[in-house]
Amino acid sequence: MNIPADICKEFQQFFDRVLVVSVPRFTDRHQHVEERLKGLNFEFFWGADKLKLDLETAKGDGTYDEAKAIELERLGKPLSTGELACSLSHRMVYEVMIKNNWKKVLILEDDVWPLYDQMLLVKDALKELPKEWDLTYFGYLKHEKVTFSLKLKQFFYKMVSLFGLIKWNYRMASNMLPRRYSSHLKKAGFHDCTHAYAVTLEGAKKLLKAQTPVVYRADDLLSYTILKGDFTAFLTEPKFFDQEDFHLGEMTSKIKEE
Repeated sequence: MNIPADICKEFQQFFDRVLVVSVPRFTDRHQHVEERLKGLNFEFFWGADKLKLDLETAKGDGTYDEAKAIELERLGKPLSTGELACSLSHRMVYEVMIKNNWKKVLILEDDVWPLYDQMLLVKDALKELPKEWDLTYFGYLKHEKVTFSLKLKQFFYKMVSLFGLIKWNYRMASNMLPRRYSSHLKKAGFHDCTHAYAVTLEGAKKLLKAQTPVVYRADDLLSYTILKGDFTAFLTEPKFFDQEDFHLGEMTSKIKEE
């Protein structure tokens, strides 16, 4: 299947660039993503390769602040070399956006999987975006549906945050779950993944500042900026892109169920 031609045109008209983050050695991924995104005018963006990174060097030259990363991370874990490479890759996108004064960029990763059956709603979602926004998820995991149990969990987090028992403050806990904004948009909460999201120039400036030096995993950077209320962020409903592993795993599960 291909992304419909009119949807490809919609993406091109709305965004200054569509970038697929990868590294040169992932040639198999490049071929696959070219097939999946056929018809969409995108560019590969070469990010940081974990095989060419050294954690000790990154800590020593100020690229990565491990102590701050441990302090900020909810479970107190440092970044792995692969996580640092991913964070640097996305930070490089923000730097290039600012350098070139690109107003809006759609950022995809090389394992992205278009959800073709839902693509026709892209036009509606884009039209519903307000004039001022910083970030929009076009693909995401976690907190996709707000259930009663999630609301109870959020209430618990809000209560314990008042006593300093978790790293989140009350405001962050209050922003954990997405909220309805329009027919095809929700105000974003805490979500996982960076395989498909859009950023404005102002959003890129905020993200670059928060990630210099690197202190967050790539997706945590987005989530924690949203939780702190520093971002005007949305997610599309339905989502329009998935990750390859998750999508194929979900398909396998459905086949087994049937």
